Amino acid sequence: MILTGPEISYALEHAEASHLRRQVETYCQLTHRESARAIAVSGGIAAVTETVFGRKLNHVTGLGMGAPVGEQAVEELERAYAALDLDVEIDLCPHADSTALAVLAERGYGVRAFSNTYVRRLADSDADAVLPDSIEIVEERSQVEDVFVSHSIAGFAVQAVPRPAILLNTLARIAVARADTVLFMARRDGEIAGTAGMSVIDTPAGPIAHLYIASTLPAYRGRGVQLALLRARLSAARRAGCIMASVTARPANTSARNTERAGFSLAYTKSTLVKRRRNRAIG
Repeated sequence: MILTGPEISYALEHAEASHLRRQVETYCQLTHRESARAIAVSGGIAAVTETVFGRKLNHVTGLGMGAPVGEQAVEELERAYAALDLDVEIDLCPHADSTALAVLAERGYGVRAFSNTYVRRLADSDADAVLPDSIEIVEERSQVEDVFVSHSIAGFAVQAVPRPAILLNTLARIAVARADTVLFMARRDGEIAGTAGMSVIDTPAGPIAHLYIASTLPAYRGRGVQLALLRARLSAARRAGCIMASVTARPANTSARNTERAGFSLAYTKSTLVKRRRNRAIG
């Protein structure tokens, strides 16, 4: 199995788009906000929720995967995000249909950032995770779900670029509420040191484990907590019948380094293409 080719990229983008759609759907179930929605667009998904959430729950992924992209579809996206007073942000896979880049370039989009999509093919040996003696991983939901939200927030609260507390709370609540997500908690010396989630998503290539919302409390960083959570999730993924696991991370950050240490390979790098509101020209 070639992990960097179009077939695998289609499956990975399908998983990423499905994950984003489920986040939005779960948010709607939790809040009954009728204005929030996941828009199917040219093979991908556009999340349109609340302005305060920024790009995390207001962006497009999977655009042009197995489908051409037309100017009208992009115009509709621009209208949806303009209503929230947000820039349009599209995470574009390099294997997207060529019409995607052509239309976006014509409409004045430029690259703001990059993100890496990592993949790891799972083997039977992954089912037996070897963890440090000093770290205990708990995935019994009855033990994890009551503490997950507060400790996920605490882990993400200290970052180089802080996120709004309401966003951190919402993301954690969504993870707890999703039936397709397995929750994990790491303990070190008897104290909660980190949390993480894993969703199992069916794709054309088979079930993929999408690893997300992993954080470590500041006092326990640099002590192997995230690597232990990664290995535990790979074990759970294999036991759940997944053929691959995927992670998305910004290049060269701590999450990317931990992912590579856990045996993941870089499948491709996506460009975040943005059209700023001040440059909008919608007919």
